[in-house]
Amino acid sequence: MFLKTRIGFCVALALHEAGIPLDTLAKAIRNKVFALDFAAQIMFDPVYLSTTSMARELDGSDVTPIALNNLRAAAGLPRLSTEQVLREDDVELLKLIVECRRLGISDLAMTRVLRAFGQSTYRVVETMRDLFRSEVEERMLNAGIPHAQMLGAAAAKRLELQRIGFRVLFMLQRRLLEESVFDNIVSRIQDALCESGLETGPDVDLPTVAFADLCGFTELTHELGDKTAAEQSARFEAFAQQIVSHVGGRLVKVLGDGVMVLFPEPTAALTACLTLVESAEEHGLLPVRVGLVTGQVVPRDGDIFGQTVNLAARITSVANPAQVVVSESAMAAVATSNPEMFSFAALEPTVLKGLPGRFCLFSADIASSYES
Repeated sequence: MFLKTRIGFCVALALHEAGIPLDTLAKAIRNKVFALDFAAQIMFDPVYLSTTSMARELDGSDVTPIALNNLRAAAGLPRLSTEQVLREDDVELLKLIVECRRLGISDLAMTRVLRAFGQSTYRVVETMRDLFRSEVEERMLNAGIPHAQMLGAAAAKRLELQRIGFRVLFMLQRRLLEESVFDNIVSRIQDALCESGLETGPDVDLPTVAFADLCGFTELTHELGDKTAAEQSARFEAFAQQIVSHVGGRLVKVLGDGVMVLFPEPTAALTACLTLVESAEEHGLLPVRVGLVTGQVVPRDGDIFGQTVNLAARITSVANPAQVVVSESAMAAVATSNPEMFSFAALEPTVLKGLPGRFCLFSADIASSYES
């Protein structure tokens, strides 16, 4: 029997659900088109079916099947029927939901968190899969190794890379969470000191939002194809991440041919954006344009919202290739703190799509006295 393991059975079932009849699968294995011997090496930390159902696990709890499935849907997980036998991780997730409720966390808050976790994790695992395909499987196939042999030969590397990936992901999450927790604690203590009159409120720089995108990306896609365009986008994301993180900024989201970035203060933001624009060509990128605004933002679930964000996006759409255009608020903030570092050229008052009135915008550059 070719289904020697429970995971082997799951592989066969997945192939069947993908439209491959079981008799075709059996015939392919008999003819040695491929084997399922690698099935035991699919997951570094495999999960199996439990011996319980959702109805049994929910019995005695205040979680309803509807509430559980709504929370699972937020994370991108499939719905469960009440009598369905659960996976072990389904049981664990349910217990964690019950525990969060006991700690006073509302279902609405859990929905927000699970949605963010699910969306972020989906990108992580897709990236891990793509890396394995390109760096392991494709290299073996290009070296002339048949598919049947490749599946078995790649299995051991799959488990090792999964182990490394899980560990790195945990380390990064722990590190970033630690920084965020300390930032929050400092902020709360400062508020408490101000309320008690022991300390005056600090002069805090307003955050600065920038949108940067590649000019001519659509044309590149039509001329050279989706793969080349995707490579250009990935190269731009990596380049932007490197420059932004160097000055303490955060790449909030990737927008296909562009990125949205949040900076703690305007001078660092403008410095990074000018570097991004001026260095794009030497890094093999299309021309980059940037819109930059200083102002309040509304953080939520790892994203940012508000008028500042909307204005930065609209300003980017009117910038020329290889140009950084800033709002009046950003220009004033930078000019106040670093009056000699940058130069600004006023543009004609501009109408921005969807926003009322005309806006005073400025093209920014490094001042001649600072150029090497």
